[in-house]
Amino acid sequence: MQRMDMHLFSAQYFHGFRSSAELNIRAWALILNFAPSNPITIKKYHGAQSPAERLNHFRYHDNWLENLLISASLGGYRAPPPNPL
Repeated sequence: MQRMDMHLFSAQYFHGFRSSAELNIRAWALILNFAPSNPITIKKYHGAQSPAERLNHFRYHDNWLENLLISASLGGYRAPPPNPL
């Protein structure tokens, strides 16, 4: 929570629109979950480089940014929401 508080402090908490604040937090959480950990943590978890990889026990690509893009995209898995009338 301290990391999130530091991020929110840097972003002036929720200054602005609610939608932009939500996107800011979602982006921060994605980067936090997919960015590589430090070498000691990687060694501790037997080569798992990020929290998402430790949770899934799987890595799509060696590049962490490619993993983020692949995991964050639905790739047609779900249909778009129906249009309200």
